[in-house]
Amino acid sequence: MKKRTIVLSVLAAVLLLTATTYSFANAPAKGTMGVWGYVVDAKNASLDVSDQPGADTLVVSRVTAPQAAWLVVHADDNGMPGMRVGLAHIDKGASTDVSVKLTGVKTQKVIVAVHADKGTPGKFEFDMDNKEKSADRPFFVNRKELARIVTVR
Repeated sequence: MKKRTIVLSVLAAVLLLTATTYSFANAPAKGTMGVWGYVVDAKNASLDVSDQPGADTLVVSRVTAPQAAWLVVHADDNGMPGMRVGLAHIDKGASTDVSVKLTGVKTQKVIVAVHADKGTPGKFEFDMDNKEKSADRPFFVNRKELARIVTVR
């Protein structure tokens, strides 16, 4: 009887852990569209960029990535990423003063995000219409996309 109780307790714990993990991974966080990128720890990923009115080249003060990655700049479309207007590859670890050439910016603000380079190395592979299946999805820290809105105009 004692052996059966132990087995049932272990089984219940595994089921509870599986349900909790599934709920965490798939539940949308308040203020986000849900976690559909790569979840990383805050000590391994960060983004520091400030407003730069009049910039044709955006300078990211500091970015930390847990692996080779991309700085992706989108036009701000009412708080959501619109057309891609800049792209720069970064190495694993901390990078400072990274320049991203901006092209075709017609909005006052842009969204700067950090995406993993998990597909073909050095080739940006992200499709906004099929983001969940794209190789180079963004990093998420504390259930929020690692991204910042920056004024450039």
